[in-house]
Amino acid sequence: MALGDLAAARELMTAEGVAPRHVAYLAQQAAEKALKATLTLEGTEPPLTHDLIFLLARCPQEARLRDVEVDIVALSAAQTAARYPDPEDLPYDHDEAGLLVRDATRLLGAVGDHFIRRGLAGTDLTPV
Repeated sequence: MALGDLAAARELMTAEGVAPRHVAYLAQQAAEKALKATLTLEGTEPPLTHDLIFLLARCPQEARLRDVEVDIVALSAAQTAARYPDPEDLPYDHDEAGLLVRDATRLLGAVGDHFIRRGLAGTDLTPV
């Protein structure tokens, strides 16, 4: 599902008439689902939260996810800001949404690398 959300975010980046907040939200969702997949791989029931900082802190050190260069604070904040934008201030422009997609892509890449190190190649994974 993380791959599917990331693919949708990328597609929406170039879609006419789509507000960047939708892209931002999907980038956050992709990252959230990837972090929860990492916790599940370790045998941990993922907590019911959207807080990426909280989830990242619970991922095992050997996953090396904390070493990934992403703005986890901005990515985490997109969950609320994109869904409940301030009517006085649009939460994202195209460039900001693009940075969130870039960061989600990096994080999902690192999660994929962790899965490979654990013996799960993921070559049969398809976005859903």
